[in-house]
Formats: sequence, C-alpha cells, structure tokens
Amino acid sequence: MPKVSHEAAVTGRSRKRALIAGVAIAIAIAVIVLGLLMRRSMGPQRQSPLRLSLDEKGPYALIATESATRSYKAALDVGGDLHPHAKRFTFDPANLDPLLLWLREFKPYYALIYIQPDELDVNLGWKLLNLMARVDSDPFVDVRYGFVTGRSPASAADFIARTRSAVRGEVSLQAMYIDDLGPNQMTDPGEFKVAGGSFIVPILGRRMGIKTISHGTRGFGDGQVSSMKGAGILHFGGHGYPDRIVDGLTASQAEVLDIDPCVVFSGACYTGVTGRWFEMFTQEGTVAEHTVSAEHCFALSLLSNRVIAYLAALHPDHGIPVYQEMEYMMESGASLGEVMKHTYDGVVLANGGRLPLFDSLAAGRRSPQWLPADIMLRGTSSRILYGDPALRIVDALAEKPLEITVEEKAEGALVIGGIVESAEYKATFTDTYHSDMSEVPNQFNDRALITVDLPPAWRDVGSVEVLGSAYGSKSFKHRLVGWAVEEIEGKRLLHVQVDFPTEGYMKSTWRNKGAAVGIRVRATP
Repeated sequence: MPKVSHEAAVTGRSRKRALIAGVAIAIAIAVIVLGLLMRRSMGPQRQSPLRLSLDEKGPYALIATESATRSYKAALDVGGDLHPHAKRFTFDPANLDPLLLWLREFKPYYALIYIQPDELDVNLGWKLLNLMARVDSDPFVDVRYGFVTGRSPASAADFIARTRSAVRGEVSLQAMYIDDLGPNQMTDPGEFKVAGGSFIVPILGRRMGIKTISHGTRGFGDGQVSSMKGAGILHFGGHGYPDRIVDGLTASQAEVLDIDPCVVFSGACYTGVTGRWFEMFTQEGTVAEHTVSAEHCFALSLLSNRVIAYLAALHPDHGIPVYQEMEYMMESGASLGEVMKHTYDGVVLANGGRLPLFDSLAAGRRSPQWLPADIMLRGTSSRILYGDPALRIVDALAEKPLEITVEEKAEGALVIGGIVESAEYKATFTDTYHSDMSEVPNQFNDRALITVDLPPAWRDVGSVEVLGSAYGSKSFKHRLVGWAVEEIEGKRLLHVQVDFPTEGYMKSTWRNKGAAVGIRVRATP
C-alpha cells in the first residue's frame, strides 16, 4: 500500500473521535452485510444502459469565483453549451452577500458553481448551503447546485465535458451498480471478495445488476484496480481522509482505476475535500487545520478519471445518507441536484424543521462540543455534488417506499396517511441522526418522511400531530421529529418526519408492507 501522505496523518485520539461521526457504524454494517451477501449471493443481471439527460426546469445559472472565471474559461464554455440560456454571475467566496442578492433577483432552479480546489472547504460549503436556503423565507434549499473543479483548468474542462458527451449519447452508463463496502476488519487482511446482490440497497436491483466488494485491511492491490470495471454507479464506503479511504483505495489508485463512465457516491469521511480540511478533535482539545496537496487528493484524482459526477463529503460523514441518496434517486428519477436537495431537506426535518447553525471551524479554536447527532447533522450537511445538478441518470421506479393518502376535513384540517408500500427501500426508513427509540444503542431510529401539497386556500399550518402508528392490529410508538412548510413553484408543501422504535439494525415493526402512520394537520385559524 502506498505511503500515507503527511497531510493525512492524525493522532490516535482524533481518529477515534472521527469514528464517532458514524464511520464505526458503517464498518460494523459492512461486516454484517458481507456475511448476508455471501450466503444469499444473486448473480448480476444485465439490463439496457442508463440513458442520461438534463432536467429542463429553469432558470439555470453558471456561477464562478473570480479566480475560476479567469482560469476555467474552457470549462465555463462547456457549461454554456449545455445550458445556452443560463445567466452568469461572478462572486467572491469571502463576501457572499452580492451573490445572495443576485439569487433572490434571478431565482435559479439550478446552479453550476465553478471553483478552484484551494477555494473550497467545509466552511464555504456550509455557507453556500445556508445561502441557497435563504433565497426565500422557508428553511429548505431553494437552488439545486453542483460544483466544477479540477487539478488544472484542463482537468475541470474535461470533467464537465464528460456530461456533455453523455447527454449527447456519445457515451452511456452501464446498468451495473458496484458497492465497495470498505475494509472488513473481521476477515483476513488480504482477502478480496466480490458477490452479487445488496442487503442495504436491494431496490437498485430493479433497474440494474449489482456487485458488492469487500476486502481485508490490506486494502486494494494494484492488480485489483479493474474490479469496478463495468459499473455505471459506484459506491465507496468505510472511513476516509482527503487522500484515501482507510485500508482501502488511495488517491493514486483512484486516478488509475479501470472504470467506465460512471457516477460515484462516497460515504467515506473527507473524500470530497479538495484542499483545506479540519480535524475537530486533537489531543490539545482544539481544532487543527490541514491541507491535502492536489497530487495526493482523492477527490481530484477521481475527478481526473472517467467520473461524470461525484457525491461526497467535505467533513466527517457516516454511511447511511449516501445510500438514502441512491434510493431517492431510484424512487423519484430525480436529477442529482434534486438528490442533494433531498439530503439537505432531511437535515432540516431531523433538526426539528430548521437548518442547523454552522459555526466556522478554524485552527486553534476549542473543539466543538457537539453531541453525536450534531456531528452527524453537520457531516451530512457537508455533502456536496461535483457535476451538473440538472443531470438525470435513471427513470423513476413504479414502486415507492410509501403510499401517501390525504383527506381534507371540513373543519380546516388534513388527515394524512403514510403506508409502507415497499420495505426494499431500506436506507430510506432509517433516521441517521437519532437513536433514542432504538433498543440497541447507536443503531438509529426508523423514520417516515412524508411530503404533501397544502390546499391553496390555506394561509399557514397551525399544528401537526401524530394520530397513531400501527401494523395490522399492533400499534407501536412514534415521535414527531420535525415539520416545515416549503414554498416552491407556486405551491406550498408540508414536509414531516416521524420516528419509530427499532429492535436492531434496519429492524422494526414499521418496516412491514402495510404498516401505517396517521397525521393530523390543522390550518392557522
């Protein structure tokens, strides 16, 4: 395994603290899943290639930092080819106020942000997320956005040009999902296994073949860099740093992976970092600042390969939100920008209907006094998309996780029903932030996410209450986690999250076809 770069070296204590952010859970899950897969292996099924297209909703914006405007001209020209009617804006990352004013005036549906690798860090990522949610008064993101960057101007141009080739039909994505679970600490260090099927996201098998990779802590040998050949969608799991997945792929290997054109989802911590990153917990009890060089950067290496889009985190992340993104994409057929918005919407609801407050990290400051849920909420909020947010790669599946019913009462109330239609959406039903209703510590609650249109005549929502939850004749506990109203495209949507008890990993009464929850919503008098 190549030598670990100096930038990624951390203390034993900080590594343990980073695992608190959810990585330990992801590794434990990988071990459980591997055993199930090896016993229940299904051969991957060949299906027709995925057809890529651009969502035509608009308006569309091309936004660039002052530096990127000068150096990324070729990449901006490609963006102009893809979106000839897009409006352009140049901004200063140190002063986002003019950008906010422009967004409120223009109100783009999508935005492609061009940025140099050394300009992007988690602080700016959080600021932009907050900014994109402040275009109107509700707490939800109003602009679906993605980033373009690269090791060089030519690399940035090549990256976005791959989207142009894909939507023109010059290249296609194979209907194959390959899931690299990350290192399995319970097996032989040199072991490398490939199996069919997926325990975590079996719903993807409705549209494509599935392969799952698990390996020991010795990582990927250089002879195994072709193991992901043929994938249209890739997933990386495990614990990560900006230069590698721990005991897994390194930046140098990411650049030479023998892969076909693909979209990559990474749940490994820090693997979206392109320069500056922050270690939250040091032996001194303070925050430390580090910089990964472009040469040793995992994200920049991957973007230099045949990747069309990349979803990853700028900070410690944990394993389930990335699977939720893939399931939502399959359920809805949504663009990648909508997929990321769905992730941010989930953060709002899990935070009680409010976007979290994001304090900037800086070297020497006291380590954040965050609870595990705070760490996970902010880590998931650090997830970003590299690539065109309007890009669609799959059509919606007919089968949905929930059937939603709405009955309007004469007394100014709605009665909403959420009924489990398909338990194959396993990650979708997991609350990745709270475990207060779990019989097994740190195994997370289960959840229902419900969105309905409000009647046009309603001025506002006065109250939301859970009437009950049951499976057949058996009722079970519930907790209203959060709700909020979103104004979008002339409509007003009510988003609600309700949590339920779990008996183990992805195991609960709620996860049965026909299980139901009832919610009553009253209008403001």
